[in-house]
Amino acid sequence: MKKTSIKTEVTDLLYASSINSLLVSCIIASLLIYLQFDASTSLNIIIWAGSLGFAIAFKKILYFLYIRHQKSRKKEDIWLNLFRLTVFVIGASWGSSALFFYHPADYLHQAFLAMCIAGICGGAIVFYAIDKLTSIAFLTGLISLFLPKFLLSGDDFSIAIGLMFLTFVLYITLAGFNLAKTLYENILLRLTTNESKEEINALAQRQKLHFDNTPLAVIEWDKNFNVTSWNTSAEKMFGYNADEAIGRHINFIAPESQQAIMNSNIQQLLIQGGSNHMRTQSIKKNGNIIYCEWFNTTLKDRNKHVVGFASLIQDETAYKIAQEEIERLAYFDPLTNMPNRRLLVDRLGQSLKVSKRNKSCMCVMFMDLDNFKILNDSKGHAIGDLLLQKVSKRLEHALRSHDTVARIGGDEFVLLVENLGRDPDLALDSAKQIANKILKEINRAFVLNHYKHFCTPSIGICMYSGENITVDELLKRADTAMYQVKQTGRNNFKFYDEQMQPVLDLLANLKNDLNLALELNQLELYYQIQVDQLQHHIGAEALLRWHHPDLGDVPPSKFIPLAEESGLIIPIGHWVIEQACAQLKKWSLNDKTRHLRVSVNVSALQFAQSDFVSQVAKAINESQCNPHQLMLELTESLVVRNINEVVDKMNALKKMGVLLSMDDFGMGYSSLSVLKQLPLDELKIDQSFVADALDSSDNALIIQTIIAMGSNLGLEVIAEGVATQAQAEFLNQAGCKAFQGYLFGRPSNLKHFEATAFA
Repeated sequence: MKKTSIKTEVTDLLYASSINSLLVSCIIASLLIYLQFDASTSLNIIIWAGSLGFAIAFKKILYFLYIRHQKSRKKEDIWLNLFRLTVFVIGASWGSSALFFYHPADYLHQAFLAMCIAGICGGAIVFYAIDKLTSIAFLTGLISLFLPKFLLSGDDFSIAIGLMFLTFVLYITLAGFNLAKTLYENILLRLTTNESKEEINALAQRQKLHFDNTPLAVIEWDKNFNVTSWNTSAEKMFGYNADEAIGRHINFIAPESQQAIMNSNIQQLLIQGGSNHMRTQSIKKNGNIIYCEWFNTTLKDRNKHVVGFASLIQDETAYKIAQEEIERLAYFDPLTNMPNRRLLVDRLGQSLKVSKRNKSCMCVMFMDLDNFKILNDSKGHAIGDLLLQKVSKRLEHALRSHDTVARIGGDEFVLLVENLGRDPDLALDSAKQIANKILKEINRAFVLNHYKHFCTPSIGICMYSGENITVDELLKRADTAMYQVKQTGRNNFKFYDEQMQPVLDLLANLKNDLNLALELNQLELYYQIQVDQLQHHIGAEALLRWHHPDLGDVPPSKFIPLAEESGLIIPIGHWVIEQACAQLKKWSLNDKTRHLRVSVNVSALQFAQSDFVSQVAKAINESQCNPHQLMLELTESLVVRNINEVVDKMNALKKMGVLLSMDDFGMGYSSLSVLKQLPLDELKIDQSFVADALDSSDNALIIQTIIAMGSNLGLEVIAEGVATQAQAEFLNQAGCKAFQGYLFGRPSNLKHFEATAFA
């Protein structure tokens, strides 16, 4: 067989496929730019898009030069090598996207980037598979610039993405080469008509083996679009055996909604020749819909006449489901599957525009569950989560299908009720009816694992009829109205009005009161016991409480953010350390308590003060406590900023003998490379992982990973939020050696703590 003829066929196929791949490249490049737009700089986007555009433009020019010189060209090697070189440059341009769009610890954008480049890689391999050197040129250019950013990042998740990307590339490369071999042999077969019949039959047998054993569905069909060949993978993918499929129009595996797309691509192949690529829904024999990616190639005879088509088909249903799951996690609450705050704000912004344009009324209802914390504390987080799920379903039942119910955190829900008409009075009445319906629904008993629980809501409502107001202000007003319900008995609803404005000033008043809290002795340290595997007491965490003379006990979730916002957290934090050191000294004088250590939370703002280390030293010296029994708990968000300065301060504290713990580990963004730089003594597993460890395999795996990581780094690991014996047993089996939570003791004042813990 003449090698020149085969090389000519290969070169023609490559150039014919190149022009059809341009649109796909532009679409994926646009999608990638869109997905990275909010996380990358304009300069990076322009540089990358420019380099890719230049490479694609050069490829297009090369294609037209090839067509123009089609009759006169004689040296296929030159054209083929030019094509390979161009493909290498394009591969490098795609691979350089990692240099411009890779964002450390931004796993969502990393995943989007990897998926887009994987899509390009899969399509390119199929397009170029007919010539292995072309495929290798593309892969070499792409992988050499793309993979190092992931594999050398030091981040486990990024490395995993890189390895999955590499696995996918190897898989599609092998599949593409299998198909390429089949297509190559098709060319060879057409050019060997003068060969002996035995040789042709042997070649046909080898072709059939490749055809039948490729992991992707391969379908061939004639100019009338009737199936002529149907491999084993196609049988598995679509459920039809070859006898059922051969002879039928290719549209029999296309749902009605997709047949127009299918017909358009078929006509394009018939008119233009070459190859094309499409993503469509397909229908299996059992009626199930699957998502497929088609790589279609025109089959021609020796006279360049179209005789049929070959399609390589990949089932992308799992990939599609993964994409939808990523979107769901970004916009929906994983516990209730309701819209989260991000999606709510987006919908609310759109609703404000529509309502203003149509001059129609709408309302926002801010609802939380009364005394939900008591249920969580007494029955555990699993029961609390179950209640939230059941409440969400009742809320959806109480509203119309086009309204929105969102969970924005904890036991807080926001209801967006639209299209209440143009009459404000009638809209108000409708809102009252909906609120009463919600009260009635939530007041009905909930059965939570055979436990009957009665629940009441507090609902704040803010009406909107076109006035100039922001989304945040609207939510703030509804929240204010809800707070008024809390103050006046709960289990009710109230509408926001201007008379409630003083309530908006409550937080400002709290800030003022917080200035005097230290001076007036309103702050107090509570202590929560920490135990080892044998439940021996090893220490306690110091927890700040504020006893307000008028408001009663103000929860830390309310006043700690105020203290941080106002800067009061700095003097308050110093006071906490001084009190903890003084208490350590007192406990050292008692045989029952001399072994205890005390853990103190340190805020990022407090730690950032230039004199923080000297103030800790002063507290230790004045109290004469043992610094080896003082544990300072730092957050992940604190340690990943200004890493050099943070490490210097931590080393200074370590020289004094102070112990250091990373609090709520697993909730932040610290990488292993950062963690190894920190002179830590302990990792503290966040209570949110512990709460769901028995119900969530992901959380269980995270806990096991943290414990293993701590062990490998020589760090102690303590789990907080341990509320049940089952959780404690799981943690114990996982290798955790220290625990803190309601199972062992609740936070209490010093007198009660000493009386109960060391009776």
